[in-house]
Amino acid sequence: MVNPLSVRHGSLRGTQVTTRYVAGISIPDSAMARAATELMRETQSGLLFDAALRTFVFASLLGKSHELRHDPDLLYIAALFLRIGVTALYRHSQQRFEVDSADAAAEFLCGYGRCPEDIAQVWDAIALHTTPGIPQHKPALPALLSAAVETDLFGVHCKALCPGVLARVLSAFPREPGFKIKLLHTLARGQMHRPQSTLGTINADVLSFHDLHLKVGFCERLLESTWPY
Repeated sequence: MVNPLSVRHGSLRGTQVTTRYVAGISIPDSAMARAATELMRETQSGLLFDAALRTFVFASLLGKSHELRHDPDLLYIAALFLRIGVTALYRHSQQRFEVDSADAAAEFLCGYGRCPEDIAQVWDAIALHTTPGIPQHKPALPALLSAAVETDLFGVHCKALCPGVLARVLSAFPREPGFKIKLLHTLARGQMHRPQSTLGTINADVLSFHDLHLKVGFCERLLESTWPY
C-alpha cells in the first residue's frame, strides 16, 4: 500500500519549533523531528497527538530509569506515528492498523536517510505495541514504547518514575475529559472496516466493546470454520 504521507516529507523540513523540556526530557528538535511533529499535528486529532507526546516522554523517562540506551529521535518518530493507522488516511486499508502505522513511519524515516537497522527498530516498536508479552523481550526501542503505552493508558510502571513527574507530563500534554472512551471509539472507528485484521490482538476486544454484535475473536473463528478435519 502506498503511504499517503510520503509525498509530504519535503515541504516540512524547514518548520521551526521551540525546543521544550518536559519532566526533564528534551523534546527532539532535529529537522526530521520538526517535520514529523508538524505532519502528525496536521493528520491526527489532538487526542492522539497529545497521547503520542505523553508516550514519548514516558518512554524516555523509563529508559533513563532502567539505563536503556536508545536514539531519542527514533523513539520520538515511533511515538508520533504510533496510531496514525486509525486515522481517515487509512479508511480503505485492510491491514492491521499497527502495520499501517509502522509502514508510514518506515517510509518517513527512509525519506530522511535513516539506515535499515534504525527503520527496522521503529517498525517493530510500532507494530508490536498492542501485542502484550512480546516487546519486553525485544531491544530497547520496542520495549520502551510498549511500556510507555501501558503507562499512559493504565498507569503501569509509574513506580519507576520520580515523584511529581506524572503531574508534569499531564500538565504539558493533558488527557482530554473522557479520554478513555474517546480513545476506544477512535480505535474502533479506524478498524470497523477491517475487522478481520484484528484477529488475535487486543483490537478484537476494542471492536467487540464498540459493537456487541461484532464477533471477531479466535474462538468464534474456530467454531464457525467449515474445515472438516
